[in-house]
Amino acid sequence: MKYAKKLGQNFLIDNKIAKQIVNALYYKKNKNSLNVLEVGAGNGILTKYLLKSKLLIIELDTLYVKILREKFTSLKERIINIDILKFNPLHFNFTNFIVIGNFPYSVSSQILFYLLKYKEFITECVGMFPKKVADRIVNKKKRKKNLSVLTILIKTYFKTKYLFTVSNSVFSPQPKIQSSVIKIIRKKNLDINYIILKKIVKTAFSKRRKQIKNSLNQILFYKEFLSNPIFNKRVEQLSILDFTNISRKVIQGDAMLVP
Repeated sequence: MKYAKKLGQNFLIDNKIAKQIVNALYYKKNKNSLNVLEVGAGNGILTKYLLKSKLLIIELDTLYVKILREKFTSLKERIINIDILKFNPLHFNFTNFIVIGNFPYSVSSQILFYLLKYKEFITECVGMFPKKVADRIVNKKKRKKNLSVLTILIKTYFKTKYLFTVSNSVFSPQPKIQSSVIKIIRKKNLDINYIILKKIVKTAFSKRRKQIKNSLNQILFYKEFLSNPIFNKRVEQLSILDFTNISRKVIQGDAMLVP
């Protein structure tokens, strides 16, 4: 099996694990009605279990695009040679869909930001991530000190669930890091302004040693909120709910344009 090191390719070779990943979508119950976007299909180990869905495949490596088109001839027109980070699902009328994949570790964080970018259209994601990324995103023990910018953003708009850890031996070539499969499900309430929340979180984390009243001093808030004790706290003392509450009290305008 050929692989491109620069693309961070580690191919899953265990069919049992592949079935577990696909079945995590409740695939057996809904397969005929699912819009599924498979990212980084490689040689098609997941693809063969997704054929009864309304499947669209994204693959960056031209070698594996050719292999996939030869192996799954009925999908030839639905196998797209593009970087997922440049793929706009709206161009393909894909507006209510699920994402699945053994994601390249080199772009695992970018994949999560992609989910946030198209959160109105992505209902669910099941994917393989580096275990450290999975642990941080799921944050099962709900420790504030484990929160990151990406964790806060993802958990604001999605529920996260740790499914299982995967042995290095089920990949070719074997990665040097551990892997995990997690499930991400969109929440119903998406009324929190993403641009404002992202600005608040990134600004606070960039000055994490300061109290919030100092790190966010260039952002305008409603006057009655400025006396809230939350402004005396530092980043590690804040919860995800705290960040969403802060973002709701921002006065929108030029203040959000401050780098």
